[in-house]
Amino acid sequence: MERDFAVGFDFDHTLGIDNRLERTTALEMLAELAAAHGVAYAGADAEVAVDATLASYRVGGQSVESAIAGFFEQFAPVGGPVVDAATSFRERVVARAPAFIEALPGALDALATLDELGIAYALLTNGWSPLQEEKARLIGFRGSVYVSERVGAQKPQRAAFEVLAQHFALPFDRIWYVGDDPRADCAGSLALGMRAVWFDWEGRTYPADLAKPGHVIHELHELAGLLQGHPAGAANDPE
Repeated sequence: MERDFAVGFDFDHTLGIDNRLERTTALEMLAELAAAHGVAYAGADAEVAVDATLASYRVGGQSVESAIAGFFEQFAPVGGPVVDAATSFRERVVARAPAFIEALPGALDALATLDELGIAYALLTNGWSPLQEEKARLIGFRGSVYVSERVGAQKPQRAAFEVLAQHFALPFDRIWYVGDDPRADCAGSLALGMRAVWFDWEGRTYPADLAKPGHVIHELHELAGLLQGHPAGAANDPE
């Protein structure tokens, strides 16, 4: 029997991890580009810069191609080949994904339990396509997948979470949202009246400047019991 509430999930560090797939690929492609054109660069500096590069597009500052092209140009300024390499970055990352993507412990069992309980779920994740869809596919995620690049909005923006409300055809207060990021996942969903669940499996400290989520879990198997023990639409419980 289907329930009158549903669950949205983040992906990265909630259902799965990618073991620094994009970072590894960007550094390897830079090394190939530099070697092909006889360019020497400081590897340690590149490792620092790649993290800032990936962060710049993850917060919506620019496209992944633009960010990666800027990174390549910084260390291997060889003109046109930089653009060509950046353009092929998505394809290379997606092709290598099977060797990097892993489901977090308990993720598949938690989803199977939701299926058994008749609880609908979907994925809402920041990132680019088709990588995020491929990550979901690789861990066997069977629900719908919504990626910020495709929907045109990033968490914690309201427009991103509205995609879930439209998908489930439910008001915000009938939707639980599970994620590891205090600002994008928890504060973003909580601000709209969703039932925010912080998945703190890494032993982090929740930022003092953010409204606290109603619920905290440390292992994914805790989720089913939480959902069954609290009626949909009720106010978030204080920690």
